[in-house]
Order: sequence, then structure tokens, then C-alpha cells
Amino acid sequence: MTLKLLGILAVACCIFAGCRGAPITRAELVGNYIYKSEDSSSRATDHEWDHLTIQADGKYDLVQGGQTKPKTETVGTWALVSWGGIDNGPSISLGHAGYPIQVKGGQVRLLIDEDTGIWYVKVR
Repeated sequence: MTLKLLGILAVACCIFAGCRGAPITRAELVGNYIYKSEDSSSRATDHEWDHLTIQADGKYDLVQGGQTKPKTETVGTWALVSWGGIDNGPSISLGHAGYPIQVKGGQVRLLIDEDTGIWYVKVR
């Protein structure tokens, strides 16, 4: 095979298998996250107070709420896991909820709903 064909095959395999850069570590997940939605409307939101703190000791603190939703706080333990789903990518487990992890453009994103563009984001 030619070198060009091998390069094309390598890229195709990478796309098919969902290649990633270096795996994310627990230390990279620690920090403060804010709620992000690609819906840029200026109406009142249920999520304006949402923020998540992930601590190095394995605990998390999630505050949720906004003008149209009462403020709540949930604390618990978190873990870095691999769900073995379609993309076999890493996820974070917050209590009983799991969020796929995406590293994009210098940001760590915990995907709430990737289809509608909703996630918690921490700038690296």
C-alpha cells in the first residue's frame, strides 16, 4: 500500500473508533463548572443559578435553579468512569447521574444533552 492510502485508512479508523487525545484524569475534572446552553434567548431561565463544584476528595456540590425554578442543592460523591457506550468515552458519575465528558477548545464539558447543546463547562 502507498503511504497516502495508509494515512487515509488511519484517519478513517480513527474517526470510526472515536479517537481521542490523551485520556482525561481525575485532577483535570476538579474545579467549578457553569451551566451552558446554546439557546441564546434572553427569557427567564430555570438554570441561571446552576453551578457545579467537583472536589479532589471525590465530593461534588450541585446548585440548580433560576427565576422560574426553586433553588436546590445536591451534594454527593463523584467518580470517573467509562460506560462502554457507543463512543466508549469517559463519563463522570455524580451520585446516580452520568455525564459524558468532552474536551473541546480548551474546555472540559460534562454533557447534559449534546443534541440540544446543554452542558456544564469548566475552562481549562
